[in-house]
Amino acid sequence: MNDKTKKRNHYIPKTYLKRFLNDQDTLYVYKKGEKFFSDGITKDSRLLTVVGEDGLNRVAVKKDLYIPSGEFGEDKNIFEDFFCDEIESKYDIFISDLEDSDITCEQNIKKYHEYVINLLSSMYARTLHSKRELEEMYESNIQMHHKLQTINKNRNDKRIESLKEVIRKRHPEYSKQKVGESIKEYFKMIEAGEFKINFPRNKFIKEMFGKMQMFAQIISDMNIQIIKNNTSFPFITSDAPVVYFVPKEKVNFYFGPKSLGGPYTELYLPLTKNICLLLTRRNLDSLDYVYVTQGSWARVINYNIAHNSRDFIFSPETNVFLDKFIDEYIPYPFKFTIS
Repeated sequence: MNDKTKKRNHYIPKTYLKRFLNDQDTLYVYKKGEKFFSDGITKDSRLLTVVGEDGLNRVAVKKDLYIPSGEFGEDKNIFEDFFCDEIESKYDIFISDLEDSDITCEQNIKKYHEYVINLLSSMYARTLHSKRELEEMYESNIQMHHKLQTINKNRNDKRIESLKEVIRKRHPEYSKQKVGESIKEYFKMIEAGEFKINFPRNKFIKEMFGKMQMFAQIISDMNIQIIKNNTSFPFITSDAPVVYFVPKEKVNFYFGPKSLGGPYTELYLPLTKNICLLLTRRNLDSLDYVYVTQGSWARVINYNIAHNSRDFIFSPETNVFLDKFIDEYIPYPFKFTIS
């Protein structure tokens, strides 16, 4: 048991991000989230230059993100230690083996198959982006529940009486008219979606590990390819580094653009500025490394990484393509909804 609580939790690990430092030991952070486009925030302030591994201490970090409250007593580091022990401590050795020319791609895939699945699942579920997706799912469920309750008069009447009781307890000074007005405002807010859910720590931790387990089960049957980048265009990454989608030409009624379990899904995770994982359910001709020799393929991968980011893009270089994400607000393209 650790005596000191690790309050600063890196939702994108430092041991991962350091692999995107350029030859000058520099990483460029593009701050492209909506919150960075408020009045008074300039374009220049939306591009952060990080120098060295020490500079990464202030990147992709959130206080107390994995620190549970209450039921775990003094062992507050249990989940932070899990990520450190099971994922981060093994990452440098994993990358070293991928870069070793004496070890074949097939040997590495066989050796690291379980680790790759665990790595992908954790990098998918542990982020603030994942937390926000979970919260959006709950927000949509609340809106749908409200619609269903409104349709059913008996249930709606009971709900209104329950809300009246809650408001009277919190605001005993409210008149009958004021209570009624408060309920109308509440319903109006729900119908318009003008509210946000913010999971408490323990709720997010529970949902995060459930999401990791589900993700691992779904992708465990996918074939692993390892892409090596021999172009002058380095791979980038983001605060949502695991990107999956169904190519446009394969999208249909059964498999939407964000279908994870379908036969056409492609899943990417950049591992370093020169190596990227690709998982697919296509039959592979071989288990050799795939070498990118044309910049167009590297740019396609980077395009998808950038557009699937939430608030931050991490890049070894600056370029015109990435600059557009700090010129204007480009939102994350997917949101969970129930129609």
